[in-house]
Amino acid sequence: MTEFDKFIADEVAKYKGNSFPLKASLLERALVRKVSYKKLHPNPEDEFCIPSVGPSYRIINEYVQQMVEDKFDGMFSGLEDKSITVEKMYPDGYMILNGHHRWAAYMRVGKKKVPIHIVNLTNSHDIFQMLNNSKYDKRVTINLDEVMFKKPGSEDVEKELGFPFKKVYKEHLLKGLPAVCNHLANDGYDIWVYTTGLYSREYIQRLLKLYHINTSFIVTGATRFDTTDSKEKKQLSELFAKKYDVTIHIYGEALLYVKRSAKKSLQYELHKDSWSGDAIEILDGIHKRETAAI
Repeated sequence: MTEFDKFIADEVAKYKGNSFPLKASLLERALVRKVSYKKLHPNPEDEFCIPSVGPSYRIINEYVQQMVEDKFDGMFSGLEDKSITVEKMYPDGYMILNGHHRWAAYMRVGKKKVPIHIVNLTNSHDIFQMLNNSKYDKRVTINLDEVMFKKPGSEDVEKELGFPFKKVYKEHLLKGLPAVCNHLANDGYDIWVYTTGLYSREYIQRLLKLYHINTSFIVTGATRFDTTDSKEKKQLSELFAKKYDVTIHIYGEALLYVKRSAKKSLQYELHKDSWSGDAIEILDGIHKRETAAI
């Protein structure tokens, strides 16, 4: 074990069992752009901290070389805009979500302050609270990464946001998505959106609102729930099952309808060029059948 390996192991042991994520205020997220590397702590769930996997000294050395070669008046300008994504944590500092190897490289070259980007990811408490605030027994789930976010310039994206919003939000929404979400909201569905991306919930909520999609059921950094305690996972699963009788999953080329009480599920095809029209037509059919069954 190298000295740095021991340092990582000690950091993980130091905070194991007595740390948890905190919500950073809007002011803190806006103003705190650089902190001492000593205020950053490795994420025990990241491969970087797993002895059998990481850290990769090859990657760390590549970053060190890049920093040294790019040195200008004592500043490593080439990496200044490559912020380390972090989450505020108790009892102190910030937990690294993305950028462990750059953090290690910054330490090696002696850079006292490193650029950071603070985000408020969704946690289990947030989901419990969202479920308690829900008013409906129907929901739709949409994966932001697979369905919503599209490359700029393509024909299947919504109209670009105006200035100054387009300077803040670089993501582009799939054409027709606002119309489908509006249709679902009018039919009494909770709209749940998921992303594995390291976004603050508030950021996604504001972005969607600019496209007239109003929802507070937002889960960011969704992969963190892969490592959630099994008891907590079971509680969440039972709460979702108790809360929602109908769930609609919208994928890239399909819509899946699940009615728990009837133990019924139906899958519908969505054509790429007319997916939103197809979805609304299918949803109208589902609504008519549900209404007739009452």
